[in-house]
Amino acid sequence: MSAFAILGFTPFPRAESPPFALAVSAQRPHPVGMVSVSAQEAASRGALLVEAPHLGTIAVSGKDRQSWLNGLLTSDVAKLHPGRASYGLVLVKVGRIVSDVFVLHAEDRLLVAGQRDRIALLGEHFEKYLIMEDAAHEDASSVYAWAFAHGPRAADIAAAAGAMSGVYAGSVELGGPADGVFVAPANRMAEVLAELTAKHADTVIGTAEDAEAIRVRRFLPRFGVDFGEKNYPQEAALEKIAVSFSKGCYLGQEVVCRLEMRGHVIKKIVPVRIAGDPPLRGAEVRSAEGKVLGTVSSAVPNEGGAVGLAMVRIDFAEPGTKLDVGGREATVLGA
Repeated sequence: MSAFAILGFTPFPRAESPPFALAVSAQRPHPVGMVSVSAQEAASRGALLVEAPHLGTIAVSGKDRQSWLNGLLTSDVAKLHPGRASYGLVLVKVGRIVSDVFVLHAEDRLLVAGQRDRIALLGEHFEKYLIMEDAAHEDASSVYAWAFAHGPRAADIAAAAGAMSGVYAGSVELGGPADGVFVAPANRMAEVLAELTAKHADTVIGTAEDAEAIRVRRFLPRFGVDFGEKNYPQEAALEKIAVSFSKGCYLGQEVVCRLEMRGHVIKKIVPVRIAGDPPLRGAEVRSAEGKVLGTVSSAVPNEGGAVGLAMVRIDFAEPGTKLDVGGREATVLGA
């Protein structure tokens, strides 16, 4: 199953929200409008809280839980401690992505968040590599609910949430100021969010549309929307926020490091500014000469035009490159 001053709307400072998105039909325009005024103010001055019902949970227990999971994820799970979370990728041996995940330290266990439709597959993948370690995993999707906090006070809100009974919380860094992630019993999440907004000024609950606008404007690709299981981390443009190049060995590491150190991928996701309204999902991206380069996977309105994410050939991925999207001028932005 991404990730979080969120809505000052300078396009694409590298990542302050989790890889959220809405599954939108390729045959319809993107339905996401401008973020509500209250949400924009909260994310600029305080914190915007957004539930993440698309995330399921795997609970990992046992004394070897941290070292075992560290060998299966691209992020450095070994360094996790109470009050900290991480965003990473689960890979197969050849380096392609199984899923993106958040991992939160929760006392005697680690809670792993992935897209709900990938939880069963993640469980099977984990089981395959559980041999002699003292670790166990179980699907806890019906037990826990996830939410995120975005904005300059996000880390403070996460700390406040973590002090509440039965709630686990932490800060997570995705290339910018820390954001907050927290987990509560599924039947208490609404209560937790209400209490946080009541006790903290400039803190409001956002909508799925708010989350989508944040995600795209912050250049945070989402699994199943912008990239999938045929992609490498570098194709998804996640190597800077989801991959540790200093940790020990993990599954798929050899391929990821080889791509990073000795070569490059032939295509990758880039942020683009597009004239006019957001294009249809799947709209063709062409070079100035008319050559088809890829497609737009996500787009939202922004400052009188639109911004979006598109997978294009690597030789057209440099910031400033002029493109054409449905007959409209587009420009590759810096990540």
